[in-house]
Amino acid sequence: MIVYGIGRVGGGLAGLARETGARFHAVTRTKGHSVVAEDGVPGPILVCTNADDLADVIRSVPSDRHGDLVFTQNGMLDTFLATHALQENTRGLLYFAAAKRGDRPVAGEASVFSGPWADVVVDWFDRVGLPAVAVDRGHFTEEMAGKLIWNCVFGLMSDVYGLPVGELVRSEKESIQSLVGELVSISNAALGTALKATDVHQNVCAYSLTIPNYRGSLKQHRWRNGWFLDAALEHGVEDTFHQELMDTARSHP
Repeated sequence: MIVYGIGRVGGGLAGLARETGARFHAVTRTKGHSVVAEDGVPGPILVCTNADDLADVIRSVPSDRHGDLVFTQNGMLDTFLATHALQENTRGLLYFAAAKRGDRPVAGEASVFSGPWADVVVDWFDRVGLPAVAVDRGHFTEEMAGKLIWNCVFGLMSDVYGLPVGELVRSEKESIQSLVGELVSISNAALGTALKATDVHQNVCAYSLTIPNYRGSLKQHRWRNGWFLDAALEHGVEDTFHQELMDTARSHP
């Protein structure tokens, strides 16, 4: 496996590979680029950088290897990938915890991959001790939307209410339900998903109670809440409560 980006996520995966003897090649901004050359190491290139760095990653990899790129970033990448003709590439949703650089990843539920390299990536994850599954693109889109909604709901509400996610579930049930309902409606209109607000609400709250002390924050606006604001406007979907909370968060010092 080629791991591009050896920060909190990529570095954690590299550490597991060393522990288990799974083959991997590390690529950073300045080192290891020979393995992603046209005549380099064949196989998937697992991109573990921040979403804001993706354009630089794509430019640094020869066009003949673009089909090998596997994108694992949180957030809405669909439009960005389409503008680079990479919408058919393998995508991944990572479900393991690595709080800071150097931490050993702790497995949660199975990570999800979809696309031409999905089976190979899943096999490698199995070798390093992380559960993973390969799914079709429709299933992946539903999973991606659900995870994105969790990030957007609890990042925004943690900033607005100043509470960790467990406290939010216990004290702000109606607000969570209202916000989830708006974001589900936007996702269904913009992505063609068939999410049910009641199911998503139950899932995001249940997951939050497994990490009750985690405090989210607004970040990666372009890839998260900002995408929902733009998609609501484009598709004519009501998002009054989401906008109100965003205005409140922006007014905080």
